[in-house]
Order: sequence, then structure tokens, then C-alpha cells
Amino acid sequence: MKPRRLELADVFCTHQQDFLARWNPVLTCQHRRALRDIRDCRTAVLGGHLYECDRCGHRVKVVNSCRNRHCPKCQATARAKWLAQREAELLPVPYFHVVFTFPAQISRLALQNLPKGFLLPSLQGSQSPVPQTLPVSAGKGFPQRPAPLLR
Repeated sequence: MKPRRLELADVFCTHQQDFLARWNPVLTCQHRRALRDIRDCRTAVLGGHLYECDRCGHRVKVVNSCRNRHCPKCQATARAKWLAQREAELLPVPYFHVVFTFPAQISRLALQNLPKGFLLPSLQGSQSPVPQTLPVSAGKGFPQRPAPLLR
């Protein structure tokens, strides 16, 4: 039999008193509600339902969930669905994410032009006006030439 996995609710139950003793003065009512909901999710505290089979009489207890948007138990299905949708949007090509910071002197100009796909001439590495992917050299994981895209 597999050992029970530790859940966030277990951490909340174990350390709730210490946490609240230290942080209660700065917690909002939304924070306290999220802590309470996650702790009580799918336990008898929230009640439940009893389902019974009409044919054989088999009974199954199902406890209610908190439905809090911060609860990992309640949002696991929604999170998995969202991740699957994002994965479906990925192109079937090797690429990586590049993040860089503009100097303060040009950051305002760059931010104003982001919706237009503005590329800085000194950073433009492609002949196309708006490159969609970065070509990756064989096995090295680095682009053959830099082609940052600002959106």
C-alpha cells in the first residue's frame, strides 16, 4: 500500500497555530478564508453526500470540496486542463525563452512600441520583420543568430 502523500492541508493543520501567531495581524480576511478552505477541503467539516446503488445497495461517502480558487485539490483539474491547452499552442520546434532588460533611456520607447512588434535595429538578427521562432543550431541549444522578438 502506498503511503499517503503530504498535502498543503496537512501543513496548514500542523502549523496553523504558529503561523497565525506570527502573521495574523497582517492577514486579510481573504487570506484567512483561503487558509481555512484549503485546510477543510474534502473533509467532514464541509459536510458531504451519501450515494447508494439502487441495485446492490453499495454506499459511497463523498465529502464536499471548498471550491476556493487557491485550493490545490479543487483546482487540480482546471490547472491540468489549462496546461494541456497551453501545450497544444506550442509549435513543434525547439526554441527557448529569452528575457532581457532595456536601458532606462529607451525602455519607455520600447514599451510604447511593443504591440507593433518593434525590434531594436541593433538587436535585430533576422531579415524578416517579425521572426516567429529562433533557429537553434544542431545540438548546442544556442540560436545561430540572435532574433529577439518584442511583443
